[in-house]
Formats: sequence, C-alpha cells, structure tokens
Amino acid sequence: MTDLYTALDKLDQFLQHDSGRDAVRFFRGVEREALRVNKDSGRISKQPHPKALGSALTHGAITTDYSEALMEFITGVYDSVEGVLGELNDIHLVTNHALAKLDECLWPGSMPCHLEGHDEVPIAYYGESNVGQLKRVYREGLSNRYGRIMQCIAGMHYNFSFSETFWDYLADLRQVDVSTPEQRQQFKSEQYFALIRNFRRKSWLLSLLFGASPAIDSSFLPQKPQGLAELGGNTWVGHGATSLRMSDMGYQNKAQAGLYVCYNEVDTYIKTIKGALRTPYEDYERIGLKVDGKYRQLSTNLLQIENEYYSDIRPKRVTLPGEHPSAALQRRGVEYIEVRIMDIDPCSPIGMQKETLYFLDVFLMCCMLHGDERMEPEVCRQLRETQQAIATHGRELERAFDFGQGPVQLKQRAQDLLGQMETLARFLSEKTGNGEYLAAVLKQEHKLEDISKLPASKVETLSGEAGSYQAAMLKLANQQMASWLATPIDSELAEKFAAMAEQSLAKQAEIEATDVVDFDTFLADYMQPQC
Repeated sequence: MTDLYTALDKLDQFLQHDSGRDAVRFFRGVEREALRVNKDSGRISKQPHPKALGSALTHGAITTDYSEALMEFITGVYDSVEGVLGELNDIHLVTNHALAKLDECLWPGSMPCHLEGHDEVPIAYYGESNVGQLKRVYREGLSNRYGRIMQCIAGMHYNFSFSETFWDYLADLRQVDVSTPEQRQQFKSEQYFALIRNFRRKSWLLSLLFGASPAIDSSFLPQKPQGLAELGGNTWVGHGATSLRMSDMGYQNKAQAGLYVCYNEVDTYIKTIKGALRTPYEDYERIGLKVDGKYRQLSTNLLQIENEYYSDIRPKRVTLPGEHPSAALQRRGVEYIEVRIMDIDPCSPIGMQKETLYFLDVFLMCCMLHGDERMEPEVCRQLRETQQAIATHGRELERAFDFGQGPVQLKQRAQDLLGQMETLARFLSEKTGNGEYLAAVLKQEHKLEDISKLPASKVETLSGEAGSYQAAMLKLANQQMASWLATPIDSELAEKFAAMAEQSLAKQAEIEATDVVDFDTFLADYMQPQC
C-alpha cells in the first residue's frame, strides 16, 4: 500500500514538469433524478413527459428514469465543477418554466411523495420503436419484481474520470509499464477497480455527511419499520438516520442479497454479472415472460439486464448502439466510474451543493491513492453491514461501528478519514490555485461538531416544523419553483433547448420509422450474449 504522503510527494515532483501539470485535472458529469408532482397537492404527476422538453428516448440532457413522472437530468463532461453546475442550472431553469405551465414542480427529496399504491405510478413510455419497447418492458419487469413505489426513489449520480497525465503519474508511482495502448488501458481498468474497492471501504462517510433521507412518507412501506418513530400523522423518521434511501428500507432486493459481485478484477466482475443474467430465479419464473401476448419482463433470470444490479458505485464505459455494458467493458476497458450513493439535497434547487462535488473529487482521489489491496467476500459483507448501520444510525456519532477491525467510535473514524482528506485537499488547493477543495473538506469537518448541520438533521427538522415529510418537501418544492420562475430564460438558452427538443422528437420518429424487424425478433437478438 502506498503511503498518502509518499504519493503526494511523488505527485508534487511530477507537477513541476510542464508535461505533468494536468495530473490534477479531473473530469466529471452529474445525473439528477426528480419526481414531477402537482404543485398544490404534492401528488405524483399523471401527465405524460412534457412534449416541450422533447423525447425522453433521445434527448441528451432531459429524460426519464423508471416512471414517466421521474425526470432525469444529465450534464455533459466538464473539467470544472462550475461547468457541471452551470449546465445543470440551465436544465433546471428550462424544465421548471415548462412544468409551471402544467401546474407542476419538482419534488426536492430522494424519498418519494405520498403514493396511494403501485398503480398510481406511471411507467415511463418511450414510443413504439423496438428500443423504446425494450426500455418499457424492462420497467414492466421491475414493476412485477419489486413494485413501482420503490422505483420512485431519486438520487444523484457522479461520473468521474482522471486526465491522461494523471495516468502517467500513477503508472510511475506504481512502477507499471504502460508503453503500449493495451498495457495503458489494462492499467487504467485495474486501478479504477482499486478505486472502487477503496470506495466501498470508505463510502459510509458519504452517507454520514451527505445523507438527506432520514424520513419517509408512511405510504412508502406497508407498515412502520422497526427502529423508526412516528412524526405527525403520516411520516416515519429515524432520529439517528442519515440515508434511509441507502438502507434496506430503501432499495430493497432480496433476490440479489446473496449476489457477490467481485471488484478484484475486471474479468471476474464481468463473469459474475453475466452469471446472474443466465441464472434462473424461481419467483421470476412464476411471473412469466410473455403472457397473453404481453411481455411482463425481459427474462426470468436473476437479472433482466446488467443495470438491474444495484450498486453504490459502478465501473463504466460509454456503449455503442445496442452494446451491453459488460461487452463494452470487456472490449475497451473501464473509462470512468459512476458514484450512485448520493442522496438528493432537498435544500438545493438543483439537488446538490457546489462543495459536495468538490468533496467528491477529493474523496475519489483519496480512494485512488490509497493502494490496491484485494477484498475478500467476508470483508465485503462486513462493510455492507456497516454501511447499512450508518444509514440508519449515522447521526449517533458516539456509537461504535465495525469497519473490519473491530468496533470503533464513528466520530473518531470519520475525523481520521477527514484528516487524511484534508491533507490531500490542501495539496490540491495549493497546486491548482483553487481553494474550493480545502474549503469543502473543512466544511464537512464542522458537521461532526454540530450535527444540526448534517442534511439529514435539516430534513428531520423541516419535517417536524411542517408536521410531516410530505408537507415539508412540498413547501420546499414550491419555494424553489417560485425562485426559478422569478429567473427569466434568455433567448439564446430558450432557442438552444427548443432546438434540442425538436431534434430529439425527430430522432425518435426516425428510429421508429427505420425498424426492420418485429419486437420479438429484436428482443431475442438483444438478449444474446455479446462476448
């Protein structure tokens, strides 16, 4: 294991050369999910995806996730946090002005609004093309397997990669030969997997500091879970919880509970995922594949497609049309990582704070520099249990948790990790001239001294003041909508997004017009192994 100080000393030397100046340049993009709700009732929208925002199938920035009412905003890739947030702000501005015409607004929390039942949640529709139907049937499968309410949970995903110059530095640090393109890509993939392993060792810190889902509407689960208290008439809250979204009360999947996905090598990871795609599952076989001429799911195996496997972080490679994610990884290696653990910050109109993204940069850099030790299955199991425990009890800072070496007080463990991150953040701020890195880490350190500053504490306080989680989030939603509507859209931005919408609708129509086989044939071909 490389000592952090040794790694930074080596990096300092590397940065002194003209060819090494870009070694601390990062690339990032974000995805933000949010439910559309009626601005007066706070109930989930029954209206189709707004045509003014284009086609959810083909629009590059504005689409839908599971539900027709669950919007997803996707930025491009930027080498600055400000660039990412600038585009995300534009997307929100245009979207909110469009939703105002429908008397709707965006739900600001990760956990959904009040839902009467599964039938109240409309599954996303992507048109009648084969690829559109594929997306629809996959979601029908999720509905039949897990129910629709769970699929309304929203999160923020952070896509992150390093500069090519950084890989030159890291190869030198690790003393690895990357003189050929094949060696270089293999090294990148191996090191991204090392980052993922270290992320899983440390990701509890993100739930502690940024978890913002300590409360849920009582309609989310059929009965009050053990460990939660009643707040008002229709809210359940965990007084020590940070992120119920990331607990077993959030994304629940008993079928995948025993699925051990290995992050030690790319090949074994792909093999494990492929195995789940081929493994029949009795409960899903009982649902049926195609009944009375209608597909109920894409397959009856443990996973329909690879994206059904839920993980708090994923290795990624941009796919070609029709290409499976695992095939892209196997053919061209890991290109970036996707962090999926982050809750939506309800107090931000775009769902996240600037300092959160800077903190993630430091956190991921820290994970990359902390060695590449392998993980045994028992270690993974223990870390998963600890992650769950902190999701439900993380604001109990004096409590002891097992991080793999026996019980340790949470506050002490968090302070130790933040201390290492502060060292790295100071280095980054000094070398880049950007003080935001250090400021982001220092702000998180202050939360350990005053837990009222934790997002989870703020959400619980707001829910108590409003009388319920539903009332608190609806109040925030309308306040944020009013602020967006008070901000005019300049003509250039309006024209840009109008053109994007028109082009996406034309692209969907083109796809639908050029299908040459029926859906049965298309699906059979798509479900064939690709490598």
